[in-house]
Amino acid sequence: MTAAHPQTVLQRIARETTSFGALQVLSSVLVWGTTLVLARLLDARAFGVYAIGGFFLGLGALLGDGGLGATLLRKKEAVTDDEYRVTVTFLLALGLVMGTCLVIATPAIATRYHLQPDEAGVLRLLAPLFLVGPLRAVPYIRLERELRFGLIARIELLATLLRQLVAIALAWRLGGAWALAGAQLVGALAQVGLAYLASPGLPRPAWRPGVLRGLLGYGVRVQALGVVAFFKDNISALLLGALVGPRAVGVFDFGLKYAQLPVTAVNALARVQFPVYARFEAKDPALHAAVTAATRTALVAGLAILVTLTAGARAIIPFVYNARWLESVPVVWGISANMAGGLVAGPLFSLLQAQGRAGTALAAFCAWTAVTWGLALALHDGGPPAIAWSYSAATVAMVVWLVAWAGRHLGRPLWPAYVGPLLAAATSCAAAYATARTRWGGNGWALAGVALGAYVAALLAIEGRRVRDEVRALVAAALGRG
Repeated sequence: MTAAHPQTVLQRIARETTSFGALQVLSSVLVWGTTLVLARLLDARAFGVYAIGGFFLGLGALLGDGGLGATLLRKKEAVTDDEYRVTVTFLLALGLVMGTCLVIATPAIATRYHLQPDEAGVLRLLAPLFLVGPLRAVPYIRLERELRFGLIARIELLATLLRQLVAIALAWRLGGAWALAGAQLVGALAQVGLAYLASPGLPRPAWRPGVLRGLLGYGVRVQALGVVAFFKDNISALLLGALVGPRAVGVFDFGLKYAQLPVTAVNALARVQFPVYARFEAKDPALHAAVTAATRTALVAGLAILVTLTAGARAIIPFVYNARWLESVPVVWGISANMAGGLVAGPLFSLLQAQGRAGTALAAFCAWTAVTWGLALALHDGGPPAIAWSYSAATVAMVVWLVAWAGRHLGRPLWPAYVGPLLAAATSCAAAYATARTRWGGNGWALAGVALGAYVAALLAIEGRRVRDEVRALVAAALGRG
């Protein structure tokens, strides 16, 4: 495809990616804004209970997917009706099994994770979501194969808006984790309906063992990586929830989500990057350009937000959320390096899988997860902040390896694109630390301003012309002139 119309494909990719990214940022801002309200209506335990339920829901959804979506997205030829029909049948059957298992296991989960009887009911309310996800799979695969990412982003923005408004209404009337769980169910159902409006046609159930085996061949490896990643990213729900209880989970997850704002949009863009990266050969200069642009843009913009949020956490959190969340500040400090690494790790793991290196990606993620869990288990007595530092130490090591691997695979190194943003971030941290030791050290707003100002000044001093050229290119793409 790229050989026949390379410029047309690249222009469409740039246009759709820009649209998707802009709408995902808007969605993230919407979630952030409504979370401000929810943080004042609900306490840490409510968020912790929902996070524990979300862990089991997410794990079941991963186990019930089989990687079929990734397999169909990566196919060079057209997907057949039989493949769509077998996919939806397989996912619905496994979703039914997973939902039933969650309902049956609810009493045991409640006992192990210190949930009250009414809180255990939240898990049962989440069980139907195991069937909603499979119903959404087919229209999403069709839209992603057609590179209609802007339309996908609009669907998700509308569903997110509905979910968050319902969450606020339920939190005000009912309170507790029920508000979060009920809103999640409403938002998921809306997303399915909108997806079929955009791409009509629900495949009829069909069972073709031969077709299923062919799809699972590659998909199982991709899905195994997702399962491993899920365990790595949910240490708080597993470890803190079992050892301490829902409140500690709520404290950790608040700090994580607060610092995660710049990473959220990057992780969402991985869905765009996977089908895009799969279109190119390893040594194609266009692939190197696409990977460099994705990761560098994420670093330049993401680090600016991250250093500001981290340096000003003691002022921003009580002002925007509530003073009771100040105990999450040490988690924010500890998790910041993990978030910085996440700006690059997401796109590079998409590259690994899209280029047919699912086995390598799985091995790397297993190592990453093992190191993270090993450090967390060794340091868990230090509470949520110690677990946050465990995340960061393991992530930094993994990102160094990922960048080195990607450079070899692409035939050209990626590090030169990252030097400027990383040096600017280091300068920002040093400036904020120095300011913290002066009479302005108790003013979180001053620290945030110093961190952001130092980052921008250092970045422009190091590579001002390149940054200006990149901004002009992004604006041109957004206006449809790229």
